Amino acid sequence: MDVLFISKHGSMYRYFQYLKKNLNLRSTVCDFTPKFYFKLQAPPLSVGEINTGTEFHLQRKKAKYNFPEWLWWGLEFYYEAKFKFYYRQFSGLIDNYKPRCIALWNGHRLPEQAIKVLALKLNIPVVHFENGLLPDTTTFDICGVNNANSLPRDVQFYREYKNKSTLIGRELVTRKFHRSKKSHAKNKNFYAALPDKYMFVPFQVKFDSQILLNSKNIKSMTDLYQWIQFAEQNSDQPLKFVIKEHPSDPHKYTELYNKNPNIIFSNRNTKELIERADAVITVNSSVGLEAILLHRRVIVLGEACYGIEGLCHPVKTKQQLLEVIDQLSTSELDISLVEKFLAYLQCEYCVPSSWRNPDRKHIDSLVKKFTTILNQNTQIKS
Repeated sequence: MDVLFISKHGSMYRYFQYLKKNLNLRSTVCDFTPKFYFKLQAPPLSVGEINTGTEFHLQRKKAKYNFPEWLWWGLEFYYEAKFKFYYRQFSGLIDNYKPRCIALWNGHRLPEQAIKVLALKLNIPVVHFENGLLPDTTTFDICGVNNANSLPRDVQFYREYKNKSTLIGRELVTRKFHRSKKSHAKNKNFYAALPDKYMFVPFQVKFDSQILLNSKNIKSMTDLYQWIQFAEQNSDQPLKFVIKEHPSDPHKYTELYNKNPNIIFSNRNTKELIERADAVITVNSSVGLEAILLHRRVIVLGEACYGIEGLCHPVKTKQQLLEVIDQLSTSELDISLVEKFLAYLQCEYCVPSSWRNPDRKHIDSLVKKFTTILNQNTQIKS
């Protein structure tokens, strides 16, 4: 078999079924419960592999729920057992189908972690799908998603890239508010007039992998608020910040709404908030990449695939943030570099068309990318 697609049931599972029908590759689609496959004699697992496989799942649960410590100990034991069970299930599944490549969505869930540990032992390449980095595109990456992806991090690579003439869409994807926030988000206070000069700070989902895995210094949106408040209180110039809570995050930061008159919350259109801002400050949100797309200066506080010095301003400490903000008035965005970076994304990295609306270009691009991986794997094994 060429490709084994594995996903939980839902929209991604249906997308993988669509690919199975249209890619003209020998493939099948399975869900996270391959009930009739279980292999007792699976490749051995180390304690470190089990801990790594369950770490994100536990971190995400702890970010969402405030359970007593004794309960977390029990849940840790439970998730370790569940990880080992998934590992043996997928060992039987892979042994039955013998795929040359495995395709997952995102790759962070507990079952996917088990699959990736197993695939590494068996020398089977794993492809990660995700929402595209550019509007109306899809991510396909052999290394991972977000900061784990395969994008070059050397700014000189993009400076030397031969910019292909292409039209890049600048319309951003509109995010829907979480059902628990729909009425709350309509409060007229969130649509007050914006300051003449401000920096835009998009909040992120507090239990998102970007915060849990790719942010060493900022582990919550309260931490992020403290960073920008430090800058506001210590800068030599008057500063104003506009925050937008992530629409998908059910948490409401009511305790921060009126804490500082120079830091306000808004639910105006994200594109408007970006375009009218002097700069965008983000941990590693996709809004940072959208700001680059719209030619705004970006300050990155966490680990991000676009957090490249020259393309934006990577920052590691509160003091560095203050220094970068104070120097913004004398810095200019390198538009030529930005456009070369975006051209590379569109022409070389991203799969054209969103996975939600795949077309012929989408399929042709995936066939080419899958063929490359399958051929490389054949050469390695031979």
